Amino acid sequence: MSVLTLNDVDVRNTARVLFIATVDSHIWYFHMPYLRMLRDMGFQVEVAAAPVGFAERVRAEGYEVHTIPFSRNPLNLRNIAAYRALRRLMQSRHYVMVHVHTPVAGFLGRLAARRQGVPHIVYTAHGFHFHSHGKWWLNRLYYALERTAAHWTDTLITINGEDFALASRAFAHGRTKVVYVPGVGTDCGRYQILPAAGRIVARASLGLPGNAFVVVWVGELDRNKRPEDALAAIRCLSQEDLTRMVMLGSGSRDREVADLTVWHGLEGIVSLAGWVSNVAEYLSASDVFLSTSSREGLPRNVMEAMATGLPVVAYDIRGCNDLVVDGETGFLVPFGDVRGLADKLAWLAQHPDERHQMGEAGRRRIEETFSLEAVLPQMKTIYQNELGRKGV
Repeated sequence: MSVLTLNDVDVRNTARVLFIATVDSHIWYFHMPYLRMLRDMGFQVEVAAAPVGFAERVRAEGYEVHTIPFSRNPLNLRNIAAYRALRRLMQSRHYVMVHVHTPVAGFLGRLAARRQGVPHIVYTAHGFHFHSHGKWWLNRLYYALERTAAHWTDTLITINGEDFALASRAFAHGRTKVVYVPGVGTDCGRYQILPAAGRIVARASLGLPGNAFVVVWVGELDRNKRPEDALAAIRCLSQEDLTRMVMLGSGSRDREVADLTVWHGLEGIVSLAGWVSNVAEYLSASDVFLSTSSREGLPRNVMEAMATGLPVVAYDIRGCNDLVVDGETGFLVPFGDVRGLADKLAWLAQHPDERHQMGEAGRRRIEETFSLEAVLPQMKTIYQNELGRKGV
């Protein structure tokens, strides 16, 4: 069947597309370029999500936002009400396509869309929640949910090689087409590699020593991101007076991480900055990016660090090993090897020329493969192919 083009859509001024995510922040941080692209293609784009403070920002961009009472806990009874709200919304708005994201919204959104007869159902798996370092019973639960929901999916988008291989093998059947896209895309224009003098100025504005070896860590302070591993690795380097680490983010383990920092004797070495709006400034002021996560899809923080010209030290897990080329753009360490993390950080501290070369290679890699400029055309083709499979 031929691919649907903009000129073929004679109802383009009224054809509606719905983006669904468990929380509105996910839409704001990851999908606004795609909402704009679909609007430019002639569709009326709307959003359905639970409010966590970003709905007004999305509305200010001209998109209607529907409040759905999702809970991130798949067993929370609120999700029954969320499913019913989705059914009512889809019944009244007659969407031609829904694009669902995140585990809970992804499952309920696909079920509701299938029940309401939405012609085109697209799902992006931002890293399946079953993975090699997960608890066995949670892995079985999430795998069963994904396998079931795949039957209600027209196009299943994966964003890393491991998930693509698994989904192609286990979920591509009947109506379900599995495709690979290298993430949601990074806006490289927002990130810059500063010269040495500029980096010193940036550090001064952030209260960081100009001559220190600065490691930056970005993420939610939770079990999955394993901030305790970052602290343990830095403790191995703490004899170096000029080593500093900045940890950006907050979460359920704020107090625990603060206590661990004191317990390790790292008060003067590690700065817990919490949630900040100027992550790009901290990246530009740093020397190396450290990731200690146990589960990723395709980590946005790693892409942003590489776009800023930072070499990355990370565990060799799904997503991170899609981005980091070991020995070329950083280093990959076996999961849980804190001593290995410390050794690679120490090597980078002692080899500034190689560090800069790795950072520049990482920037090129993001620009060529993982930038918005690279990903947007691929997503447009996916949408056109999906709409062209059965027509609008």
